[in-house]
Amino acid sequence: MTVTMVVVLLVAVVVLGYFISVNNTEIRLRNLVKAQQEICEANFDKMWKVIKQITHVSDTYLETFKEIYPKLISGRYQGKDIAFISEHNPPLSTSVLEQLANAIEINREQFFSHQRLLVARHNEHKTFIQSFPACVLLPNAQEIKITVIKSDHTASVYATGKENI
Repeated sequence: MTVTMVVVLLVAVVVLGYFISVNNTEIRLRNLVKAQQEICEANFDKMWKVIKQITHVSDTYLETFKEIYPKLISGRYQGKDIAFISEHNPPLSTSVLEQLANAIEINREQFFSHQRLLVARHNEHKTFIQSFPACVLLPNAQEIKITVIKSDHTASVYATGKENI
């Protein structure tokens, strides 16, 4: 074997090794983005289940309270002079509503964190496949489509460039 053949063989091995490395990096980044998208979906589902569960408890509590409250006060004062009676009726607890507000805040913040990580990973993958040498070595690599959850209000503000509060 001549020195030229050894050098050519060595260069070929290095180039092949580098191509494999670039390809593996693209696959790793693509899989991270897809996994993060699934985490966002699962977190969104969890968030709504928590909120729905708390509101069901709240709805049940309110219905029970509406059912019991009139019975507690009906017929109390028949034949009595109510001017001398000071009444203390059971208060409607706001603890369930406070729990709901806390759950919404905590879960929305957690969901936002997951969405932020999804966007960052998407950006990392997109930058990688558009940068040299990956753009040359992986010319068919496609940008991954992701879904970022946002409200109609936000979409309208960004579409018009105006927010009129």
